[in-house]
Amino acid sequence: MLGSLILLWICIFFIFLLVRIQRPKNFPPGPRPLPVFGNLLHVNMANPLKDLERFAERYGNIFSLYTGSRPAVFLNSFKVIKEALVTKAQDFSGRPQDFMISHISENRGVVLANYGPLWKDHRRFALMTMRNFGLGKQSMEERILGEISHIVAYLNKNAGGTVNPQNMFHQLASNVIGLVLSGSRFDYNNTFLQSFVQLFTEIAKILNGPWNMRIMVSYLASRPVTQTV
Repeated sequence: MLGSLILLWICIFFIFLLVRIQRPKNFPPGPRPLPVFGNLLHVNMANPLKDLERFAERYGNIFSLYTGSRPAVFLNSFKVIKEALVTKAQDFSGRPQDFMISHISENRGVVLANYGPLWKDHRRFALMTMRNFGLGKQSMEERILGEISHIVAYLNKNAGGTVNPQNMFHQLASNVIGLVLSGSRFDYNNTFLQSFVQLFTEIAKILNGPWNMRIMVSYLASRPVTQTV
């Protein structure tokens, strides 16, 4: 019995060593992540802002957390955010790579393309094409400013309540695109616009969720294998 318990604890110890999360060299400080869970147990999901403020006070304005085994870096002040996104913009211009999206898009486009010569060529072509739709012109600016006024009115109307910023900014972008393409927009309480944003968000979650790898593996397994001599 004692030997079985010792063997069990040895197995658990080796499993712990295999699944433990090792912090990369020169990675920002943060609470020690737990195997499998990362730092999820260190954060109160009901009110995570207090915990993030506590981490910033302890580890500084740049700290790291793990959601499972995936690392995330938090920037906690305007000065740090400006340095990362403006002063050192090129160093932080990379994008997370998604296997399924990269395979479907064949590494084309600029949304998930990693920063480099190919990204620059695609961006140059996209900007040149979008200028035909008014990008950089005064007419485009008027559409954006007009939509901003609707956002301000929407926030004033919901003052004291709760607003989902993700849906709100998705609706804003959808209305700006609609104004460019068709000259029309939707109210933020419009059922069609809300359904469109909800479906778009759900599709994005599916494509970037844990099931995309299974779908991709099944897709690749179903394709015929050809050999060239």
